[in-house]
Amino acid sequence: MTLKELAHLAQQTLHTRSGWPVKRSHVHELLAAAFGHRSWAAFLSDSVLADSSVGAAPTGGLPDLIGRAVQLGYEQQAAATVAITLQAFIAEHRLSAVSLADLRAALLPAAQVADRDDLDDDDDDDGIDEDDEGWNDEPPRTAPPASGPAREHLMGSPMLLSSLEQAAGPANPQGHFLLAALYRCGRPNPYLYEESLKGRVLTAIERGWVDDYLRLEPQYRKYEAHLKAAALGGVRVAALEYGTTFENPEFIALAERLTGEVDALKMARHASSDEARARWLRTAAERGSRTAMEALASEGDAWAEDRVAEWADDHWLRSAAERALDAGNVVRAWTWQYLALEHGVDLTRSTMAAYHDGGERDGQFYDSDFGGPLYAGGDEGLVLPDLDPSSHEVAKAKAEAIFSRAR
Repeated sequence: MTLKELAHLAQQTLHTRSGWPVKRSHVHELLAAAFGHRSWAAFLSDSVLADSSVGAAPTGGLPDLIGRAVQLGYEQQAAATVAITLQAFIAEHRLSAVSLADLRAALLPAAQVADRDDLDDDDDDDGIDEDDEGWNDEPPRTAPPASGPAREHLMGSPMLLSSLEQAAGPANPQGHFLLAALYRCGRPNPYLYEESLKGRVLTAIERGWVDDYLRLEPQYRKYEAHLKAAALGGVRVAALEYGTTFENPEFIALAERLTGEVDALKMARHASSDEARARWLRTAAERGSRTAMEALASEGDAWAEDRVAEWADDHWLRSAAERALDAGNVVRAWTWQYLALEHGVDLTRSTMAAYHDGGERDGQFYDSDFGGPLYAGGDEGLVLPDLDPSSHEVAKAKAEAIFSRAR
Protein backbone atom coordinates (compact mmCIF):
# COMPACT_ATOMS: atom_id res chain seq x y z
CA MET A 1 0.00 0.00 0.00
CA THR A 2 1.28 3.46 -0.90
CA LEU A 3 1.09 6.50 1.35
CA LYS A 4 -1.59 8.01 -0.91
CA GLU A 5 -3.67 4.83 -0.78
CA LEU A 6 -3.27 4.70 3.00
CA ALA A 7 -4.55 8.26 3.45
CA HIS A 8 -7.56 7.51 1.24
CA LEU A 9 -8.34 4.28 3.10
CA ALA A 10 -7.92 5.94 6.49
CA GLN A 11 -10.28 8.76 5.49
CA GLN A 12 -12.94 6.27 4.40
CA THR A 13 -12.47 4.13 7.51
CA LEU A 14 -12.73 7.08 9.90
CA HIS A 15 -15.88 8.31 8.21
CA THR A 16 -17.51 4.86 8.13
CA ARG A 17 -16.61 3.70 11.65
CA SER A 18 -16.82 6.98 13.55
CA GLY A 19 -19.68 8.51 11.65
CA TRP A 20 -17.81 11.79 11.29
CA PRO A 21 -16.46 13.15 7.98
CA VAL A 22 -12.70 13.73 8.12
CA LYS A 23 -10.68 15.80 5.68
CA ARG A 24 -7.76 14.13 3.91
CA SER A 25 -5.36 16.74 5.27
CA HIS A 26 -6.65 16.04 8.77
CA VAL A 27 -5.80 12.35 8.36
CA HIS A 28 -2.12 13.26 7.98
CA GLU A 29 -2.23 15.62 10.95
CA LEU A 30 -3.86 12.99 13.15
CA LEU A 31 -1.35 10.35 12.04
CA ALA A 32 1.43 12.72 13.06
CA ALA A 33 -0.19 13.22 16.48
CA ALA A 34 -0.46 9.46 16.93
CA PHE A 35 3.31 9.26 16.57
CA GLY A 36 3.97 12.08 19.01
CA HIS A 37 4.39 15.03 16.63
CA ARG A 38 2.62 18.37 16.62
CA SER A 39 2.10 18.41 12.85
CA TRP A 40 2.54 16.32 9.71
CA ALA A 41 5.37 18.64 8.62
CA ALA A 42 7.14 18.04 11.93
CA PHE A 43 6.70 14.28 11.51
CA LEU A 44 8.14 14.31 7.98
CA SER A 45 11.15 16.33 9.12
CA ASP A 46 11.99 13.56 11.59
CA SER A 47 10.51 10.28 10.35
CA VAL A 48 8.71 8.34 7.64
CA LEU A 49 5.75 5.99 7.93
CA ALA A 50 6.37 2.26 7.69
CA ASP A 51 4.56 -1.05 8.06
CA SER A 52 5.28 -4.80 8.08
CA SER A 53 6.82 -4.67 11.58
CA VAL A 54 9.44 -2.14 10.50
CA GLY A 55 10.15 0.77 12.84
CA ALA A 56 8.69 1.98 16.12
CA ALA A 57 5.09 1.81 17.33
CA PRO A 58 3.06 5.01 17.90
CA THR A 59 4.30 7.10 20.82
CA GLY A 60 1.40 9.54 21.15
CA GLY A 61 -1.32 8.71 23.68
CA LEU A 62 -5.07 8.90 23.23
CA PRO A 63 -5.36 12.27 25.09
CA ASP A 64 -2.82 13.84 22.73
CA LEU A 65 -4.67 12.46 19.71
CA ILE A 66 -8.01 13.74 21.00
CA GLY A 67 -6.46 17.13 21.75
CA ARG A 68 -5.11 17.38 18.19
CA ALA A 69 -8.55 16.53 16.77
CA VAL A 70 -10.07 19.28 18.89
CA GLN A 71 -7.46 21.71 17.56
CA LEU A 72 -8.50 20.74 14.04
CA GLY A 73 -12.09 21.82 14.82
CA TYR A 74 -13.83 18.61 15.91
CA GLU A 75 -16.17 18.67 18.89
CA GLN A 76 -15.05 16.76 21.99
CA GLN A 77 -17.23 13.70 21.37
CA ALA A 78 -16.36 13.57 17.68
CA ALA A 79 -12.69 14.07 18.49
CA ALA A 80 -12.70 11.14 20.93
CA THR A 81 -14.49 8.85 18.47
CA VAL A 82 -12.15 9.76 15.60
CA ALA A 83 -9.07 9.31 17.80
CA ILE A 84 -10.13 5.85 19.03
CA THR A 85 -11.00 4.79 15.47
CA LEU A 86 -7.64 5.97 14.17
CA GLN A 87 -5.74 4.08 16.87
CA ALA A 88 -7.57 0.90 15.86
CA PHE A 89 -6.79 1.59 12.20
CA ILE A 90 -3.07 2.04 12.97
CA ALA A 91 -2.97 -1.24 14.90
CA GLU A 92 -4.91 -3.08 12.19
CA HIS A 93 -2.47 -2.01 9.48
CA ARG A 94 0.60 -2.35 11.72
CA LEU A 95 1.71 1.20 11.00
CA SER A 96 4.97 2.40 12.52
CA ALA A 97 7.57 5.12 12.15
CA VAL A 98 11.26 4.97 11.22
CA SER A 99 13.39 7.96 12.11
CA LEU A 100 15.45 9.51 9.35
CA ALA A 101 18.44 9.39 11.70
CA ASP A 102 18.13 5.59 11.92
CA LEU A 103 17.78 5.34 8.16
CA ARG A 104 20.89 7.42 7.60
CA ALA A 105 22.82 5.36 10.16
CA ALA A 106 21.75 2.11 8.50
CA LEU A 107 22.15 3.14 4.87
CA LEU A 108 24.67 5.99 4.81
CA PRO A 109 27.46 5.33 7.32
CA ALA A 110 29.65 8.38 7.89
CA ALA A 111 32.27 8.71 5.16
CA GLN A 112 35.57 7.34 6.37
CA VAL A 113 38.80 6.40 4.66
CA ALA A 114 38.96 2.72 3.74
CA ASP A 115 42.40 1.54 2.63
CA ARG A 116 42.70 -0.99 -0.18
CA ASP A 117 45.46 -3.36 -1.24
CA ASP A 118 46.10 -1.47 -4.47
CA LEU A 119 45.35 2.20 -4.92
CA ASP A 120 45.03 1.76 -8.68
CA ASP A 121 42.85 -1.36 -8.56
CA ASP A 122 39.57 -0.67 -10.37
CA ASP A 123 37.70 -3.40 -8.51
CA ASP A 124 35.73 -1.02 -6.35
CA ASP A 125 33.82 -3.51 -4.21
CA ASP A 126 32.25 -1.76 -1.21
CA GLY A 127 33.35 -4.61 1.00
CA ILE A 128 37.09 -4.23 0.33
CA ASP A 129 39.00 -2.68 3.17
CA GLU A 130 42.30 -3.26 4.89
CA ASP A 131 43.41 -3.11 8.50
CA ASP A 132 45.54 -0.02 9.09
CA GLU A 133 47.37 -1.71 12.00
CA GLY A 134 46.35 0.98 14.43
CA TRP A 135 47.03 3.93 12.14
CA ASN A 136 43.32 4.75 11.85
CA ASP A 137 41.16 3.56 14.73
CA GLU A 138 37.91 4.76 13.15
CA PRO A 139 35.71 2.22 11.32
CA PRO A 140 35.99 2.18 7.52
CA ARG A 141 33.32 3.85 5.43
CA THR A 142 31.78 0.49 4.49
CA ALA A 143 31.51 -0.86 8.03
CA PRO A 144 28.00 -2.02 9.01
CA PRO A 145 26.19 0.35 11.35
CA ALA A 146 26.24 -0.47 15.04
CA SER A 147 22.47 -0.04 15.27
CA GLY A 148 19.43 0.80 13.18
CA PRO A 149 17.09 -1.15 10.92
CA ALA A 150 18.66 -3.75 8.66
CA ARG A 151 18.51 -2.95 4.95
CA GLU A 152 16.71 -6.18 4.04
CA HIS A 153 14.15 -5.52 6.76
CA LEU A 154 13.54 -2.01 5.47
CA MET A 155 12.99 -3.31 1.95
CA GLY A 156 10.15 -5.42 3.32
CA SER A 157 8.03 -2.35 4.13
CA PRO A 158 6.03 -1.09 1.12
CA MET A 159 4.83 1.87 3.18
CA LEU A 160 8.39 2.90 3.99
CA LEU A 161 9.39 2.78 0.33
CA SER A 162 6.32 4.76 -0.67
CA SER A 163 6.92 7.35 2.07
CA LEU A 164 10.52 7.85 0.98
CA GLU A 165 9.53 8.04 -2.70
CA GLN A 166 6.99 10.74 -1.91
CA ALA A 167 9.45 12.67 0.26
CA ALA A 168 12.16 12.62 -2.42
CA GLY A 169 12.02 15.39 -4.99
CA PRO A 170 14.04 18.12 -6.70
CA ALA A 171 14.40 19.92 -3.38
CA ASN A 172 15.39 16.80 -1.45
CA PRO A 173 18.52 15.20 -3.01
CA GLN A 174 19.37 13.55 0.31
CA GLY A 175 16.03 11.73 0.10
CA HIS A 176 17.03 10.41 -3.32
CA PHE A 177 20.37 9.29 -1.90
CA LEU A 178 18.62 7.40 0.90
CA LEU A 179 16.49 5.61 -1.67
CA ALA A 180 19.52 4.87 -3.84
CA ALA A 181 21.26 3.32 -0.84
CA LEU A 182 18.14 1.29 -0.08
CA TYR A 183 17.80 0.03 -3.68
CA ARG A 184 21.56 -0.42 -4.23
CA CYS A 185 22.33 -3.69 -6.03
CA GLY A 186 24.53 -5.02 -8.80
CA ARG A 187 23.46 -5.02 -12.44
CA PRO A 188 21.40 -8.19 -13.00
CA ASN A 189 22.30 -10.38 -15.96
CA PRO A 190 19.45 -10.59 -18.51
CA TYR A 191 20.93 -13.47 -20.53
CA LEU A 192 18.72 -16.33 -19.34
CA TYR A 193 15.61 -14.16 -19.34
CA GLU A 194 16.26 -13.19 -22.95
CA GLU A 195 16.95 -16.83 -23.81
CA SER A 196 13.62 -17.85 -22.27
CA LEU A 197 11.84 -15.29 -24.48
CA LYS A 198 13.44 -17.00 -27.49
CA GLY A 199 11.89 -20.33 -26.44
CA ARG A 200 14.74 -21.92 -24.52
CA VAL A 201 13.52 -24.46 -21.97
CA LEU A 202 15.11 -23.60 -18.63
CA THR A 203 16.05 -25.89 -15.78
CA ALA A 204 14.64 -25.30 -12.30
CA ILE A 205 17.88 -23.59 -11.25
CA GLU A 206 17.85 -21.39 -14.35
CA ARG A 207 14.21 -20.41 -13.73
CA GLY A 208 15.29 -19.32 -10.26
CA TRP A 209 17.98 -17.12 -11.80
CA VAL A 210 15.38 -15.60 -14.13
CA ASP A 211 13.14 -14.89 -11.14
CA ASP A 212 16.08 -13.13 -9.47
CA TYR A 213 16.60 -11.06 -12.60
CA LEU A 214 12.94 -10.03 -12.78
CA ARG A 215 13.08 -9.01 -9.11
CA LEU A 216 16.38 -7.11 -9.31
CA GLU A 217 16.02 -5.40 -12.69
CA PRO A 218 13.41 -2.81 -11.58
CA GLN A 219 15.31 -2.35 -8.31
CA TYR A 220 18.50 -1.66 -10.25
CA ARG A 221 16.75 0.93 -12.43
CA LYS A 222 15.42 2.67 -9.32
CA TYR A 223 18.90 2.60 -7.79
CA GLU A 224 20.39 4.29 -10.86
CA ALA A 225 17.60 6.87 -11.14
CA HIS A 226 17.70 7.95 -7.50
CA LEU A 227 21.50 7.96 -7.38
CA LYS A 228 21.62 10.19 -10.45
CA ALA A 229 19.00 12.54 -8.99
CA ALA A 230 20.99 12.79 -5.76
CA ALA A 231 24.20 13.50 -7.66
CA LEU A 232 22.61 16.17 -9.84
CA GLY A 233 21.08 17.62 -6.67
CA GLY A 234 24.55 18.24 -5.26
CA VAL A 235 25.26 15.19 -3.06
CA ARG A 236 28.98 14.74 -3.57
CA VAL A 237 29.27 11.12 -2.48
CA ALA A 238 26.36 10.24 -4.78
CA ALA A 239 28.14 11.85 -7.73
CA LEU A 240 31.25 9.80 -7.01
CA GLU A 241 29.25 6.59 -6.65
CA TYR A 242 27.33 7.24 -9.86
CA GLY A 243 30.51 8.06 -11.77
CA THR A 244 32.33 4.92 -10.63
CA THR A 245 29.39 2.50 -10.67
CA PHE A 246 28.08 3.56 -14.07
CA GLU A 247 31.50 4.46 -15.51
CA ASN A 248 30.60 8.05 -16.22
CA PRO A 249 33.61 10.39 -15.88
CA GLU A 250 31.37 13.47 -16.02
CA PHE A 251 29.98 12.59 -12.60
CA ILE A 252 33.46 12.00 -11.18
CA ALA A 253 34.36 15.49 -12.38
CA LEU A 254 31.12 16.72 -10.78
CA ALA A 255 32.17 15.12 -7.47
CA GLU A 256 35.47 17.02 -7.67
CA ARG A 257 33.60 20.32 -8.06
CA LEU A 258 31.03 19.72 -5.31
CA THR A 259 31.52 20.13 -1.58
CA GLY A 260 30.69 17.77 1.25
CA GLU A 261 31.96 14.51 2.73
CA VAL A 262 33.41 11.93 0.37
CA ASP A 263 35.86 9.01 0.44
CA ALA A 264 39.10 10.82 -0.37
CA LEU A 265 41.02 7.65 -1.23
CA LYS A 266 38.31 6.61 -3.67
CA MET A 267 38.43 10.08 -5.19
CA ALA A 268 42.18 9.67 -5.64
CA ARG A 269 41.72 6.31 -7.34
CA HIS A 270 39.31 7.78 -9.88
CA ALA A 271 40.65 11.34 -10.13
CA SER A 272 40.34 13.04 -13.50
CA SER A 273 43.92 14.40 -13.47
CA ASP A 274 47.29 13.87 -11.80
CA GLU A 275 46.84 17.14 -9.94
CA ALA A 276 43.46 16.04 -8.57
CA ARG A 277 44.89 12.65 -7.64
CA ALA A 278 47.70 14.24 -5.63
CA ARG A 279 45.26 16.56 -3.88
CA TRP A 280 42.94 13.71 -2.87
CA LEU A 281 45.84 11.54 -1.78
CA ARG A 282 46.96 14.31 0.53
CA THR A 283 43.43 14.64 1.94
CA ALA A 284 43.17 10.89 2.47
CA ALA A 285 46.58 10.79 4.12
CA GLU A 286 45.68 13.63 6.45
CA ARG A 287 42.53 11.70 7.43
CA GLY A 288 44.64 8.69 8.37
CA SER A 289 44.92 6.51 5.27
CA ARG A 290 48.16 4.57 5.35
CA THR A 291 47.71 3.56 1.72
CA ALA A 292 47.50 7.20 0.66
CA MET A 293 50.44 8.16 2.86
CA GLU A 294 52.64 5.46 1.34
CA ALA A 295 51.55 6.41 -2.19
CA LEU A 296 52.54 10.02 -1.59
CA ALA A 297 55.82 9.02 0.01
CA SER A 298 56.72 6.73 -2.89
CA GLU A 299 56.28 9.71 -5.20
CA GLY A 300 58.73 11.80 -3.15
CA ASP A 301 56.34 13.92 -1.09
CA ALA A 302 58.55 15.11 1.78
CA TRP A 303 55.67 15.51 4.26
CA ALA A 304 54.49 11.94 3.64
CA GLU A 305 58.04 10.53 3.59
CA ASP A 306 58.72 11.85 7.09
CA ARG A 307 55.61 10.13 8.44
CA VAL A 308 56.04 6.85 6.58
CA ALA A 309 59.63 6.73 7.82
CA GLU A 310 58.28 6.36 11.36
CA TRP A 311 57.16 2.81 10.59
CA ALA A 312 59.07 2.08 7.37
CA ASP A 313 61.32 -0.94 6.84
CA ASP A 314 64.89 -0.99 5.55
CA HIS A 315 63.81 -1.44 1.94
CA TRP A 316 61.66 1.68 2.07
CA LEU A 317 64.46 3.71 3.67
CA ARG A 318 66.82 2.68 0.91
CA SER A 319 64.26 3.65 -1.75
CA ALA A 320 63.72 7.00 -0.04
CA ALA A 321 67.48 7.62 0.01
CA GLU A 322 67.71 6.76 -3.68
CA ARG A 323 64.84 9.15 -4.48
CA ALA A 324 66.63 11.90 -2.57
CA LEU A 325 69.86 11.27 -4.47
CA ASP A 326 68.00 11.33 -7.80
CA ALA A 327 66.52 14.68 -6.77
CA GLY A 328 69.97 15.99 -5.81
CA ASN A 329 69.09 16.30 -2.11
CA VAL A 330 72.13 14.79 -0.45
CA VAL A 331 71.21 15.97 3.07
CA ARG A 332 67.89 14.15 2.85
CA ALA A 333 69.61 10.99 1.57
CA TRP A 334 71.92 11.09 4.60
CA THR A 335 68.86 11.59 6.83
CA TRP A 336 67.56 8.18 5.73
CA GLN A 337 71.01 6.67 6.22
CA TYR A 338 71.17 7.96 9.80
CA LEU A 339 67.61 6.74 10.46
CA ALA A 340 68.57 3.31 9.10
CA LEU A 341 71.59 3.27 11.42
CA GLU A 342 69.22 3.93 14.35
CA HIS A 343 67.56 0.65 13.33
CA GLY A 344 70.90 -1.14 13.07
CA VAL A 345 71.12 -1.12 9.28
CA ASP A 346 73.82 0.51 7.13
CA LEU A 347 72.47 1.46 3.70
CA THR A 348 76.00 1.91 2.37
CA ARG A 349 76.91 -1.72 3.10
CA SER A 350 76.32 -4.20 0.30
CA THR A 351 73.99 -7.08 1.07
CA MET A 352 74.74 -8.92 -2.18
CA ALA A 353 75.21 -12.65 -1.69
CA ALA A 354 74.88 -15.95 -3.52
CA TYR A 355 72.04 -18.35 -2.65
CA HIS A 356 71.16 -21.91 -3.55
CA ASP A 357 68.57 -22.04 -6.35
CA GLY A 358 66.35 -25.08 -5.80
CA GLY A 359 66.95 -28.33 -4.00
CA GLU A 360 66.83 -28.98 -0.28
CA ARG A 361 69.01 -25.93 0.46
CA ASP A 362 66.94 -23.56 -1.70
CA GLY A 363 67.21 -19.95 -0.54
CA GLN A 364 70.13 -20.59 1.82
CA PHE A 365 73.55 -18.94 1.47
CA TYR A 366 75.45 -20.70 -1.27
CA ASP A 367 77.91 -23.33 -0.07
CA SER A 368 80.35 -24.45 -2.73
CA ASP A 369 80.79 -27.76 -0.93
CA PHE A 370 77.26 -28.67 -2.01
CA GLY A 371 77.43 -27.05 -5.46
CA GLY A 372 74.46 -26.76 -7.76
CA PRO A 373 72.64 -23.80 -9.32
CA LEU A 374 72.76 -20.44 -7.59
CA TYR A 375 71.44 -16.92 -7.86
CA ALA A 376 72.60 -13.54 -6.57
CA GLY A 377 70.38 -11.50 -4.28
CA GLY A 378 70.48 -8.39 -2.13
CA ASP A 379 71.38 -4.77 -2.71
CA GLU A 380 74.62 -3.08 -3.54
CA GLY A 381 75.75 -0.58 -0.97
CA LEU A 382 74.39 2.93 -1.46
CA VAL A 383 77.03 5.45 -2.48
CA LEU A 384 76.41 8.67 -0.55
CA PRO A 385 78.32 11.84 -1.47
CA ASP A 386 80.35 13.58 1.23
CA LEU A 387 78.80 16.32 3.34
CA ASP A 388 80.27 19.12 5.36
CA PRO A 389 80.04 18.69 9.18
CA SER A 390 77.15 21.14 9.60
CA SER A 391 75.04 19.34 6.97
CA HIS A 392 75.75 16.04 8.70
CA GLU A 393 74.42 17.53 11.92
CA VAL A 394 71.23 18.65 10.16
CA ALA A 395 70.68 15.16 8.72
CA LYS A 396 71.36 13.49 12.10
CA ALA A 397 68.96 15.82 13.93
CA LYS A 398 66.19 15.12 11.42
CA ALA A 399 66.73 11.36 11.69
CA GLU A 400 66.70 11.49 15.49
CA ALA A 401 63.45 13.49 15.47
CA ILE A 402 61.75 10.89 13.26
CA PHE A 403 63.12 8.03 15.35
CA SER A 404 61.91 9.67 18.57
CA ARG A 405 58.36 10.04 17.17
CA ALA A 406 58.36 6.38 16.17
CA ARG A 407 59.20 5.34 19.74
